Amino acid sequence: MSLPERKSSFRQRGFIFHFFFILLFLIIFCADLIPAFAAVDGTAFEKERQRDAVIMDIFSDNELADTTVRFEQPLENVSLVFTLNSEKKLLKSETFLLGSVKKGQEVTKVLFWEIENDFGKDTDSYTAQVYVKNGNERLAFRKLSFSDRNPILSKLKLVDFSADSEKALVLMSLTSPANLRSIQAPEPGVIDLDLKLLSGTEIVYSEKHKNIPVTGTYYNASYWPFLLEKDKNYTALLKVHSHSPDVTAAYRSDFRAEEKVEIVDWDIDVDEYGASVTVVGRSQVPFDGFVRVVLTPESGKVQIFEETADILISGKEDTVGIIWQGVPKGDYNVKIYVLNSEGEILDSHETVLRVFEPVAEATPVEESPAICFLTFLEIFLCAGILSGRKRK
Repeated sequence: MSLPERKSSFRQRGFIFHFFFILLFLIIFCADLIPAFAAVDGTAFEKERQRDAVIMDIFSDNELADTTVRFEQPLENVSLVFTLNSEKKLLKSETFLLGSVKKGQEVTKVLFWEIENDFGKDTDSYTAQVYVKNGNERLAFRKLSFSDRNPILSKLKLVDFSADSEKALVLMSLTSPANLRSIQAPEPGVIDLDLKLLSGTEIVYSEKHKNIPVTGTYYNASYWPFLLEKDKNYTALLKVHSHSPDVTAAYRSDFRAEEKVEIVDWDIDVDEYGASVTVVGRSQVPFDGFVRVVLTPESGKVQIFEETADILISGKEDTVGIIWQGVPKGDYNVKIYVLNSEGEILDSHETVLRVFEPVAEATPVEESPAICFLTFLEIFLCAGILSGRKRK
């Protein structure tokens, strides 16, 4: 008879145990919620304000720094502040005034430190910092530390990076294994390329290539897709990011924009009647000039002929034709020049010519009054016939 009472007692104890266990869980859960709600009221609000601007990327070495900022809200008085510090002092501070920005707008800025004399004096690292401000209010901040030595792409070697008025060239290869006796091939690498063209500190063009496999030698030519301003200085900036190891290195190439054309050597025709010369543009600075052909005989007077060429840019070509006039019989040394409007020689070519029969001076043909009258009569009759057909 005592067994049911014991079962009831066990049930009551189990109920009480579960009740206190649930109560304890609720107490702990509520205790965790209180700081969470406090964070929503305070710290979370601060984070929400910082999301007005997000620094998406930052890079710096001993030559330059660049950053990309995305704005999540429209703002009216925005500025970017770059600073460079050593452990001892502030080396440089530069502010870019952006003014008003739109929601979703991304802004990239590049700064060249230009303090070469200070680098190398301190053996410790340097710190680059970027501040995003709206008026006096700081919206975002990031920093990056680096040493005075350039980063090394251990698996890859930049063989060449050069830029001119037409394009930028990149040539990379895999590094050989440290043990020269090893027959093991270098491990392939995967890279990202970020190319920018700057005029001063203003970015006028940029392009990116992601996840490029490098299994041997990598070559790429990027042609500028717009016209450049003559005699203006430009800087091409290349950032190479290696996936493994995770290293980013930057390289620059400076150039002055200028006209450039080439004579197509295999498309030159010089005979006793004249010359045909094909020239092709090799620059995004428009070429405005002419072709000059100089005939120098073994003895006698030098003959010079000129003809204006079309305006040319990179990849465009024009064939210029010149007809000799008053060239005596004989052998000639022929020099062909391409000159711009200022008279600068941009390219030249040399060949020889033999004239078997003298070329007479061209004389203008005078039209007789009878020919002019007949021409006018033909036009009048044709107009009358066409008019009659329209009326029908």
